[in-house]
Amino acid sequence: MYGIDFGTSNTVVSAGEGGDSRLVDLGGGETVLPSLMFFERDCPVSVGAAAIRDYAAALEKHRRARDLYRHFRLFQALKLALKDEYFEGSNIFGTYIKAETLVGLFLREVKRRADASLGKPDGSVVLGRPVRLSPKPDKEAFIQARFAAACAAAGFGEVHFVMEPVAAMASLIGGVRGNTLVFDFGGGTLDITVARVLDGGVDILANDGIDLGGYILDEDLSRGRIIRHFGYGGHLRTMTGRRLEIPGWITNQVASFYALPLGDVVKAKETIQDMIFEADRKNALKGLVEFLDRNLSFGLFERIDEAKIALSSREQASVAFAVPPYVAFDEKIGRPDFEAMIAPRVAAAEKVTLGTVAAAGLEPGDVAHVVRVGGSCRIPAFVRMLEKHFPGRVCEGEVFTSISAGLIAAHRLGLGCDSAA
Repeated sequence: MYGIDFGTSNTVVSAGEGGDSRLVDLGGGETVLPSLMFFERDCPVSVGAAAIRDYAAALEKHRRARDLYRHFRLFQALKLALKDEYFEGSNIFGTYIKAETLVGLFLREVKRRADASLGKPDGSVVLGRPVRLSPKPDKEAFIQARFAAACAAAGFGEVHFVMEPVAAMASLIGGVRGNTLVFDFGGGTLDITVARVLDGGVDILANDGIDLGGYILDEDLSRGRIIRHFGYGGHLRTMTGRRLEIPGWITNQVASFYALPLGDVVKAKETIQDMIFEADRKNALKGLVEFLDRNLSFGLFERIDEAKIALSSREQASVAFAVPPYVAFDEKIGRPDFEAMIAPRVAAAEKVTLGTVAAAGLEPGDVAHVVRVGGSCRIPAFVRMLEKHFPGRVCEGEVFTSISAGLIAAHRLGLGCDSAA
C-alpha cells in the first residue's frame, strides 16, 4: 500500500511494510517530487524536476517562435485545478484532456516510479486530502470523487483518503504525548488538527482548514509589487474621452499561477491587443502579451516564490524579471513590506487555529505541543502568531514528509475519510 501526499507544490510517497511505512525513492534519491507536469509536441510527458529542465530547454529551443502554448505546456498546482469545480480540463495540442485525466497522468508516473523503486507493483493507495476540499459543503463529495477518479486513471484499484493534518498527527505517535495541534501550512491550504496523542493511538478532537497556502502568498506578493509592471493601474482613453482603468482580470494573468484553461490565455491576449492603442502604458501591455505568448508564467513564479522563501531567513529579497524589449524590473522587497502584504492572511490563520482549539473544547493553555509542517510553515509572521498563543510549545516537524509518513498509519487506525464530509 502506498501513502501519497499529493501536494500543491510537492508530492511525497511512502510504502507500507508490515506495521511501518517508509519514504519511497522516486528516482535518483528524490523523495520530494515537485508537482509539475510538462507536455511538448512529439515528446514524452515529464514530471518533477525533469519537467522544469524540459521547460527551460523548450524556451530556448523555441525562442524565435510565437504562441508557444502551441509547442509546450507546463502545468503546476494541479491539485488546485482539481479542487476548482469550474476547471474541467484543458486543450493540449488540439486534444481536450479532463482535469481528472491530467492529474491521473501525473499520479501514474508517480506510481510507475514508486513501483520501480520497490521492484513490484502496488495497486492500493491512501491519498492525503485537505480538511475542506471546498468552501461549499455540498461540493465535498463531488471533489473527493474527482481525486478518486484521478487515482483510478493512474492505475490504483483501491483508493482510501485521510485528511492531511490527521496523517501528520499520526506520524507523531511515539514522539509526543498529550494535547497536540498540527499546523499544516502547505502550498494550497492551511489545515489544523487538534488531538490527544496517546502511547499507541490518536484521539482526534477537532479539524478545520481554509484555502490559504504558499500560492496565495505568492499572489499577494505579485499583486503588491509585480503586476504594476504589466499594466495594472494603467488607463484606457475611450473615443468619448473617458479614462477607464485597465480591468484587473487582465493583469491577473501574472498573479495566478496554477493551471489555466488555454481559452482564458487566448482570450486575455486578444483583449490586451485590442486595448493597446487606447492605453496610456502601451509597453507594459505589450510586455504582457509577450509574457503570455512566450509562455513565461512559470519563470516569473519561480522568481516570486524564491523571494518569498528567502524572506523567511533574510530581511530583504528581490524579484528580477524581464520580457524584452518591453518590461524589465528588479523589485527589492523587505520583510516588513511582505509582512504588511500578508497581514490579513496571518489574521485568517490565527482565527482558524484558535477556532479549532475552541472546537476541541480546549483553551490555548491546554495544548502541550504545536507542530508546524508544510512548506509555508517557516514564514516568520506565522511562527510569531503561534508563539504568541502557545509560547514555548511550538516546534517544527518534518516539514515535507510528515504527512506521507503518517498516511498509512492513520488509515490503519481508522482515521480515514473515505466518505467525504
